[in-house]
Parts: sequence; C-alpha cells; structure tokens
Amino acid sequence: MKHYYTDNTDLKSNKREIEIEFEGKKFKLLTDDGVFSKNRLDFGTEVMLKEFLRDNKLKKFKLLDIGCGYGPVSIILSRYYMNSYFYLSDVNDRALELAKLNLEKFKVENYNTQKSYSFDNISENFDVILSNPPIRAGKDTIFNIYENAYNHLNKGGKFYCVIQTKHGAKSTEKKLNEIFGNCKTLGIHSGYRVYVSELV
Repeated sequence: MKHYYTDNTDLKSNKREIEIEFEGKKFKLLTDDGVFSKNRLDFGTEVMLKEFLRDNKLKKFKLLDIGCGYGPVSIILSRYYMNSYFYLSDVNDRALELAKLNLEKFKVENYNTQKSYSFDNISENFDVILSNPPIRAGKDTIFNIYENAYNHLNKGGKFYCVIQTKHGAKSTEKKLNEIFGNCKTLGIHSGYRVYVSELV
C-alpha cells in the first residue's frame, strides 16, 4: 500500500476545496487524494506552527517547507511573514501541483517548489527548516532529513520538527542532539512533541 511519502501520479484524482482555521484565520485550500492530511490541517503540523510562531524572533527569513504537501505550512506563515521567502519541496508531484495552485490563490510571490526525496535535489541553504517527518517512510528516511537539515542551514538557522511520543520522539531528540549538539523541547501537546535545534 502506498503512503503519502510516495509519488502518487497514478492515483485517481479527486480534487476538492477544504477550509482550515488557524489562530482565527481561515484558509480555503485545494487538496486531493494521495496527499498528506487531505481533509484537514494535521494536528502535529498545527502545534508545530504555533510553537514556531512563539519561538521565532526573525521578521524576515528564507524557509524550507520540506514535505510540503498541498502547502498549508507556507501559506499560513506567509500571512504572518509576507516578505519572507518560501521554498517548498515534496516527493509527490500531485502535492507540488496543489501547493503551486494554493500559493497562487493566496498571491504568495516569493516562493519556489522542488520535487525532491529528502534533500536530494535541494542545493540552497535556509534560515528556517520545518518538518513534520514522514513516519511511515521509516527511521532511515527521517534521520536522513535531520542530517541534511544540518547541512542546509545558515549560521544561526533553526530546524523545527514535530513527532508523536509513541512514534519515536525520544529517538528524534537523541539524534538531533547528536547532529546539532542541541535540541530543545518547545512544547508537548496531546502526545506530540515539538523540537528545535540550532546551527551554532
């Protein structure tokens, strides 16, 4: 059985619009079968965004939204940081197509999209990298994202991720400490942990 961390181009399309709400702001986004959290804003993603907004001190930044899906992370953050640059990547062509349509709908101008498995096709560096890692893809894939995030941050840049305690949060914390030399727990919400590591 395929999961969202695959290229579902052969899956029958069922495009539709959903409405998501975040911190009192409402967003109508185009979604489809075969993409992550197709019917709502994923709870883990929501809590990561809230912790990021509380932690972030930058007014303008270059952000990598890795595993972007149909684009909710970048679109929501573009309402808070209109002058920032958003780089969206995903292994799924359908997700990237939807992300572009949603970015255009919300008139986000400073963005780029890239098909990439982990960081295979990403050469740029960033101030911020956000990830809700693909648990079903396995620990090797997740740890590959963490290791490459370290190599694609600017000095002082931060990597944020969210993971359920039962799906290996403690091993993520240990791995991030090994890679970055630091890992801070920003919040714990209903079994989800939000971590941040900084390139110092």
